[in-house]
Amino acid sequence: MRLFLIKVLFIFVICGIIIINMGGLTMIYSCELCSLGGFGGTTGAVNPLSADSPARNRYTLGYIFEYQDWESVSIMEAHELHEEGRDAHARRNDITNSFFIGYGITDVLSVSFQVPYVEKHSKEVHEEEFLGEDQLSTGIGDAIMLGKYKFYDKSFGVAGIFGLKLPTGNTDERNNVNERYEPELQPGTGSLDYMFGISVNKRINHLIILDSTVLYHLKTEGAQDYKFGDIVRTTQGATFNIIDIEKKPTLYILSEVILQFANKDESDDETVRDSGGTTIFYAPGISSQLTEYLKTTLSVPVPVYQALGGIHQELDFNVLFSVSYNF
Repeated sequence: MRLFLIKVLFIFVICGIIIINMGGLTMIYSCELCSLGGFGGTTGAVNPLSADSPARNRYTLGYIFEYQDWESVSIMEAHELHEEGRDAHARRNDITNSFFIGYGITDVLSVSFQVPYVEKHSKEVHEEEFLGEDQLSTGIGDAIMLGKYKFYDKSFGVAGIFGLKLPTGNTDERNNVNERYEPELQPGTGSLDYMFGISVNKRINHLIILDSTVLYHLKTEGAQDYKFGDIVRTTQGATFNIIDIEKKPTLYILSEVILQFANKDESDDETVRDSGGTTIFYAPGISSQLTEYLKTTLSVPVPVYQALGGIHQELDFNVLFSVSYNF
């Protein structure tokens, strides 16, 4: 047990070193990667960010629903900030419906592909004659390709994660006066981004599993000459099985702490003052293996700390729900 605790401490130290060495990074204001490829639970077939691997020649089909609710802001105050040249918005909520497919190439190498459809609801704060009117930006979001290779599996498991975010999303949504929404309100970004990281897990016994993940999201310039800041996400979580694992349906209790770090955005090669920031989420949830092949997960990441760059809306909460079928 002492050796195990030393190993867990080592994982956390490595995560901390990566974070500290990001230098000028501030942290991101929403859980941008929370729904990446599935989430929670105990099997890599459902969650590519877990160190667990799906079996060879096994497929996973899944659906993910994500809802992000933003704090209310004063329309007039946001408009005045915009007139002063600040990056002000009045977002209400974002809804993302994603479909993904995963495949186990071997017992240690797997790939997945995810396509989202995005709805971003906001209030008009820029055009004075339309202040407060509902705005809706919808369309296909940026697709994500992920790969995972589990290169160590003895007393604990370790997997490398690599991937691409493709510029497949709509970047030309327009408001009531036919003006193009700003990049933050578009369904897609128009950029080709790169992802890489590492994930570690440890099964304590048949009741408890611990997971730790560090993921770096390297972003490039996209539509409207805009570059979103790079992201580092760390996740420390535990899964508790409260029903006999041999019986179906199972029931797991999920408990995660998510830290997200991001550099400030850039527009026309100039730093966007009102971007970046720090957000720490606590994400409780439940997961159930309904049958041998069918699994559901519900998670509610709630921000417990937000230190945002400049003037920016805070996030109230996230809701994530997934259904996956493994065959």
